[in-house]
Amino acid sequence: MYEVGEAGPAAVLLNRVASGDEQAWRELVDLYTPVIWGVSRAYAGNTADAEDVCQATWLSLAENLERLREPDALPGWLVTTARREAIRLRRARSREAPVGLDTDHLGATEHSEAAEKLALRVVSGTRLAQAFGALPQRCQQLLRVLAVAPETTYAQVSEALGIPRGTIGPKKSRCLAELRRRLVSAELPEEVAG
Repeated sequence: MYEVGEAGPAAVLLNRVASGDEQAWRELVDLYTPVIWGVSRAYAGNTADAEDVCQATWLSLAENLERLREPDALPGWLVTTARREAIRLRRARSREAPVGLDTDHLGATEHSEAAEKLALRVVSGTRLAQAFGALPQRCQQLLRVLAVAPETTYAQVSEALGIPRGTIGPKKSRCLAELRRRLVSAELPEEVAG
């Protein structure tokens, strides 16, 4: 059990969790999931991997609950654990090789003018994703964390991404300006515009 004298909210919640309070677990998850999710999305390759990272982070906390020496450092511990888990998972995924190709959808659409227009609409709908994907990795990570967990403090973002706290605002502005520039410069095919 943790001493709760002048302890912060993390220590109080961890004390309740250690005593078996299920409501305290729910409160802990509600409080810190946005931060973990932001870090997970910043480092994981896709939503499914980010979800796995979140679950692994909470599992790690459950397994190491009694080992935490400074309960008020819990937010940093969660951020660090999520980042490490995401990096580990990304490395593991890079070693995987696909066994087969899902070809059920190939050949299902007849080659017609309607299919071409549909394809052009799909391509134009991904302009934002393409522009975002063309940004430097650090911009993508920063914008993901800020978009997914807007209530995170710059101190938490700094710890999660390893960016000096005073540079987060200016870097965010530069990243958004670059995203805007890429979106504006992207040309739509004539068929989609009309």
